[in-house]
Amino acid sequence: MRVKRSILGLVGVLAWMLTAVFTTGSAQAAEPSDNGAGGNVRIAPSAPDSAQSVSAQGVAAVSPTISPATRFIHVATGEPYTCDSGNFCGEVWDPVVSKWKVFFLYYCNRYALANWNGMGDYTNAQTGGAAATFYRQNGSVLGTAPAGTVEVAQDWTPVWYIRNC
Repeated sequence: MRVKRSILGLVGVLAWMLTAVFTTGSAQAAEPSDNGAGGNVRIAPSAPDSAQSVSAQGVAAVSPTISPATRFIHVATGEPYTCDSGNFCGEVWDPVVSKWKVFFLYYCNRYALANWNGMGDYTNAQTGGAAATFYRQNGSVLGTAPAGTVEVAQDWTPVWYIRNC
């Protein structure tokens, strides 16, 4: 009798584990592809004028970040990169490495920005008409970026949050 219960218990645990494996998963969409299919090819602009003055003043440089964390790349001036379809791509100068830091906001979320200072670019390559909204520190709306928008002169300094959907 004891062996029979142990076997039934083991079968129950295995069935529960298999159910958990096959029924759980991310509530998010599939991972964005890196192949650039349907993406928007961009060329990183020249370094901002402020990049020279920061290094000349000897000010400690801090890299821009975003929360929750998302995929990003560093791009040198004049280097191409692709903002894949389905992404909102924000480009901000990273004084730590003296390159553009491009963040790929794929999952629908409200992202908090830190150390996004000065001018940069963005591309809203999201699908389904998803507009991105920019917010000030106090949470008030600063502006929106309709799907398909490419902006080459965005001042990131007053933007504290981005909701990409």
